[in-house]
Amino acid sequence: MAVTNAEYWRERSENIAARQFAKIEDYIVELEKEYERAKEELQRLINYFYARYATEEGISLAEAKRILDARELKSFKSQVEQFIEMAKDNADGRWTRTLNEMYYRSRISRYDALITQMQHHIEMLDGRFQNDLPSLLDEVYKDAYYSTLFEVHKGVGFGVSFALANAKLIDKVMRYDYKDKLLSEIRTHLLQGFIRGDSVENLSKTIAERMDVSLGRARRIVRTEGSFFTNQAAFDSYKESGVVERYQFLATLDSRTSDVCQSMDLRVFKLSEKQVGVNFPPLHPNCRSTVVAYFEDEPKLERIARDKKRGTYYVPSDMTYNQWYEKYVAGSR
Repeated sequence: MAVTNAEYWRERSENIAARQFAKIEDYIVELEKEYERAKEELQRLINYFYARYATEEGISLAEAKRILDARELKSFKSQVEQFIEMAKDNADGRWTRTLNEMYYRSRISRYDALITQMQHHIEMLDGRFQNDLPSLLDEVYKDAYYSTLFEVHKGVGFGVSFALANAKLIDKVMRYDYKDKLLSEIRTHLLQGFIRGDSVENLSKTIAERMDVSLGRARRIVRTEGSFFTNQAAFDSYKESGVVERYQFLATLDSRTSDVCQSMDLRVFKLSEKQVGVNFPPLHPNCRSTVVAYFEDEPKLERIARDKKRGTYYVPSDMTYNQWYEKYVAGSR
């Protein structure tokens, strides 16, 4: 017997989305830890730089721009060798090329050495972010896609063969350039700090603030991409189901809900009318809105029954998701 009760579909859609959003928040917690470690490393580098080169008046720009002596240069190049080894798997090879160029330079200033050391920690942080985010979104998309299909099939009592989750969609995850912005800000603030003769405490505080701003950007990216892939997976499963023709917009209604999402709450659209950012979430960065399958009447099950090529199957009410997944997803690989 098909289910058209709105609360039934809403509850299941919200549960699936909540599970994906929880994964995203868990990832953000780990990302925050990585940022904190990187921030501590930058703090250590600044402290060491001041301890080595500062006078009672601090460090002037002229002192920061002094060329490393032979002993300092040898020590720095030893560090660069370690950095090259650690960076061998960086995504586009740019950082490795930069390090190689730095290694073969005969004249390097104290400032350039410090920037290289600081950049290395930021490059490593960015590398983990760029590698881990697609894996997270792949997991989010597949879980939301198959879970939504299962709920639709179970809700209408029938299932139809479907395409496996599209890995190519995950390949289109953007690479973000927040790292370059962060590095530019750090260079600017270091130079300004040396020109002003800032104390180590003031300069460290400034750099820490820029790291916190960058973390905020990274959080926003993860949450917004997570919302996109969660909702895109639901939409793709609706199309694959053969019975869902409309979706309903669901806003998370609390004190943080944006005006635009409040205005869209419970509005219904045809699948063909979907426009991300207009009537389909995410509508804005950090968007927490979701979508749900919408039925005005009994789903037209004869549409599936006529689809001889794909075939149909009965989905018993006591079938679990794991049983369905093993038979119709894992068994189709």
